[in-house]
Amino acid sequence: MIKFFSNRELARNLDINLAKWKRWSREFLPPDPLGGMQSGYARQYSPDEAFTVHLGGHLVADLKFTIPEAKQVHKELHGWLESNGFYFDVKGEAATDSDERIPVKRYLVFICREPRIGNRNIDFFYIVRGIISNERVPYKGFEVMKEIYEETIIRPRKEYISDHNIDIVIMLNITDVLRHFVARLDLDRVHYPTLFREDL
Repeated sequence: MIKFFSNRELARNLDINLAKWKRWSREFLPPDPLGGMQSGYARQYSPDEAFTVHLGGHLVADLKFTIPEAKQVHKELHGWLESNGFYFDVKGEAATDSDERIPVKRYLVFICREPRIGNRNIDFFYIVRGIISNERVPYKGFEVMKEIYEETIIRPRKEYISDHNIDIVIMLNITDVLRHFVARLDLDRVHYPTLFREDL
């Protein structure tokens, strides 16, 4: 069963100013189809709608993207987020012992932006790092960290982007953003495959 949340409930539990939450909601979600049909109707958010607003707000408030940039980042990462278990799975059975994916503990997304040239739109590409393990190991008399990870590159517009002409790189710790969201709303991790896989 899916729990739905009100504006006030989400703002309180996620420790976000209510007016700011409503503003982000208008920016990152389409208009509520029920909003214009019932007088005095208060919007209710599914977990996925709430996470979309929360992630968009994090991109703007914490990572300092503009609203249009944050919308673009979310749109370009949506397919990857969906296929890697960052959205609510109703059955809570998406991650099982038979899951053949590499057991990634945490994902980091490096958002890379090319310099703006003329009137051309901003071009982003993304390096997604899936941390499999990290441990302290001795190395030439020092204790260092050994990290094992996989990387995926997401290039929405391959023809424009050069790896050697990057204006800025901002790291999005997407797994911790989801962990925080799930914990603050008291959602069951079993409904989020990317989190549930950590526990197997």
